[in-house]
Amino acid sequence: MEQNIFYKEKAAPLEDREIWISGRFQRDGKELPWRIRAMRQEENLEIQKSRSWEEKEYLAEVIARCVVFPDLRDAALQDSYGVLGAGRLLEKMLTAGEFALLRDAVEEING
Repeated sequence: MEQNIFYKEKAAPLEDREIWISGRFQRDGKELPWRIRAMRQEENLEIQKSRSWEEKEYLAEVIARCVVFPDLRDAALQDSYGVLGAGRLLEKMLTAGEFALLRDAVEEING
C-alpha cells in the first residue's frame, strides 16, 4: 500500500475557482466573476463552535467564508448595504436565485 500518497506535501493544493453569479455587477459593461475557495473541515468546525447559529445563518456564514472576491468582509461594502457581517451582506445583496447559484458553487467546490 502506498500510504505516503496521502501525506500533506503530496496533496494537490486547493485552488480558487471563478464563477458567474449575477449580471448586475459589471465593469465596463461586462459581468464580474466572483472567486470562491474550498473550506477545510477544520474551518467549518470553527464556524460551528463560534456561536449557536440558526441553520440559515450558518449556511450564509459558510458560503461567505468561501467567497474570496468580492471581499465580503469589507466594511465599506457592508455599509453600502446597511449590514454588519459577511453572511448578512450576502443575504442583502443577492437575489434568491443568485444566492442559490453561489450556494451550489460552494457546495460543488467543497464536494
